[in-house]
Amino acid sequence: MVYVGLDVSGKSLVAYAVNERKQRVFAGEHPASRAGLRTLLRQVGVGPKLVVFEAGNQLKWIAETLKKLDGVQVHVVHPNEVKWITESRGKTDRVDAKKLAELARAGILPRAVHVVEGPVRELRELVSARQQLQRKRVALINTIRGYVYQEGHRLPEKFFAGAAWREQVARLPVSAPLRLILETFMTSIAALEAAEQQLTQRLVAIEEPRCSLLESVPAIGPVASRVLVSALDEARRFDDQKAVANYGALAPTIYQSGAVRQLGRINRDGRGEVRRVLLQCAHTVVRMKSQGAKPLQQFFTRVMRRRGKKIAVVALARKLLTTAYGVLKSGQPYDPRKLEPATA
Repeated sequence: MVYVGLDVSGKSLVAYAVNERKQRVFAGEHPASRAGLRTLLRQVGVGPKLVVFEAGNQLKWIAETLKKLDGVQVHVVHPNEVKWITESRGKTDRVDAKKLAELARAGILPRAVHVVEGPVRELRELVSARQQLQRKRVALINTIRGYVYQEGHRLPEKFFAGAAWREQVARLPVSAPLRLILETFMTSIAALEAAEQQLTQRLVAIEEPRCSLLESVPAIGPVASRVLVSALDEARRFDDQKAVANYGALAPTIYQSGAVRQLGRINRDGRGEVRRVLLQCAHTVVRMKSQGAKPLQQFFTRVMRRRGKKIAVVALARKLLTTAYGVLKSGQPYDPRKLEPATA
């Protein structure tokens, strides 16, 4: 077996390969392209290879190319799991590639990043693109709020949630330059909303049996179910509910020293889109009147009495995530009776 560390940048691919005796068998660089990647692997030589590289925005095409090559195994690591590389002295692309290769040879690589394929890959890309549009739209809305505040107009907290906010902004007594700024911003927001709607329509049009299964859980609709499937994919790849909660950015941070153990804010190292969509679902569950939502509402009420409403909403979002995980893992629709022992 030859262990190949691959450092990926915007313009180049740097490879460093060692054999089982830790002897260097190759070190080289080629342009960041499919042809360049194939050339690198040919230069490494014949025989089985394990190629290791960090997850990044070029993961898709690199993984697809490598999986088509005979005798090549792929191991993608999360950048946070190998921070010691970026923090080490004498850091170069070649040094990074060498350390990845040596970790692979020693058998001490972090757990591989799950690489999604097929319809789930499309779901994940659509979810990511939709999220980017939402961020830009919210940024423009916040900018409008800041501009009108400069001229003495304080907008209510949920002002932009109303259907007629554009008409209300248009009626504000502001200066002529600001009037033009507001009009152009509102035009951009309308364009972003239209683009977001297009992506949403494509997102919900993708047929995936697991999405229908998740929609049996209270408050999880077509969009939320697809966000969850795009993130979780294979439920059995997680060890337990704690692993899922951590992956979904809904696990509390823990500080422990000796006999002191404190829980802090939720860990934001996981998938933020899962946390955001489930927090929205949690708010919906609290208002629902269906029988299926009652065990979840009872759980929310108990936590709220002890910790307050904000923490209870986060706890309910985590409960929804672990419930969705159980549904995916079992392949059975949501059954509220299964939550009764845990909420009794």
